Amino acid sequence: MSRASKDRANDTLQRLGTELSHLKSKFQMGQELRLEWIPNNGPKSGEVTGATIRVYEADPTKALDTLRHEFIEYLLTQDLMAPYKRLINKLISLFEEEMYDRKEKLVERLQELVT
Repeated sequence: MSRASKDRANDTLQRLGTELSHLKSKFQMGQELRLEWIPNNGPKSGEVTGATIRVYEADPTKALDTLRHEFIEYLLTQDLMAPYKRLINKLISLFEEEMYDRKEKLVERLQELVT
């Protein structure tokens, strides 16, 4: 990679980092997010895995658009998924209580048979 190419790559990565900081500040959300810029690495423009936004676009303008898209999608997904997570956790808790009660009743019955 030539010196000029490295400089352009560093500039793009810096612009992406600055934009991510700006988005976090503007929305007051997503502070946990990290950025990885991996140009030309796959058929997607970008994705969020865990708390990492991966941008695959090599073109700086497209990379910025992808970063913004993935950031907003992450926020929406987190906000929209929260009620589902609470519901699932509540169902799991209720199921565990039910199974505990059933187990205790079965232990009591078996204990009666033994004595």
